[in-house]
Amino acid sequence: MEFDTVSFKRGTYSYINTLKRFIHRSSLVLSSCDLCGNKCQEYPLICQFCLQDLPTFNYPIISSDLLNWPAINKLIPKQAFDHLYSLSPHSWPYSQWIGSLKYNGRFELAGLLARLLNDSWQTNIKSINKLNDQPKPELVLAVPLYLTKWQFRGYNQAHLIAKKFAKYSGIKYKNNVISRILETEAQVGKTGTERRKNIKNAFAINTQIMELPKHVILIDDVVTTGTTVNEISTLLKRNGVEIVSVMSVTIALPKSE
Repeated sequence: MEFDTVSFKRGTYSYINTLKRFIHRSSLVLSSCDLCGNKCQEYPLICQFCLQDLPTFNYPIISSDLLNWPAINKLIPKQAFDHLYSLSPHSWPYSQWIGSLKYNGRFELAGLLARLLNDSWQTNIKSINKLNDQPKPELVLAVPLYLTKWQFRGYNQAHLIAKKFAKYSGIKYKNNVISRILETEAQVGKTGTERRKNIKNAFAINTQIMELPKHVILIDDVVTTGTTVNEISTLLKRNGVEIVSVMSVTIALPKSE
């Protein structure tokens, strides 16, 4: 009797998909909401009620791009990137989750934040057909840490979020295209001018890894003044990238005067 390879492959894929669905359902059963303790239904770590209460931007009125909002142009007056998408202003509970991931090693939060970011982005982008008139993103990159900081912390939270985001979005991820070659001072407390000077020439692109596509997604956990993502975006465009879409979990909005 001949071995039916096609049927075997289909059966294997079906089994794997069934196993994935079982694991997902099991994770929901075992997971309780990180905010209220209730049972989770769609996402691990957050229930449907708290999910609806999460702070978010009204993307339809700004064509799904924060760069169309005057407040963001005040925050980042000179942009080397082309699109900006964040889940929320830097406020609770996202600020708490980012801090827990960054400093307390709660790695499970990277998956939650990445999935929320991807689902929100996909929904808003598709609603206005934002990508129809330009090349679709083909590569996901993360803002890197300098080696000593990575060794001290043991991980890069932006990498963890970007890797999960790539999984959910189906876009290729590379963690070694961008490297941080200078150890800079902490950006906290510095003015915009001081931040730009501090971060200048701090990054490098490894062009031997791959030929960069026309459209790249650059992910960080928080965008504060845009200085870091601006510096990396400038470098990417010097190396052949035409469109840089910056994404973050949150963005620090300018204080109202």
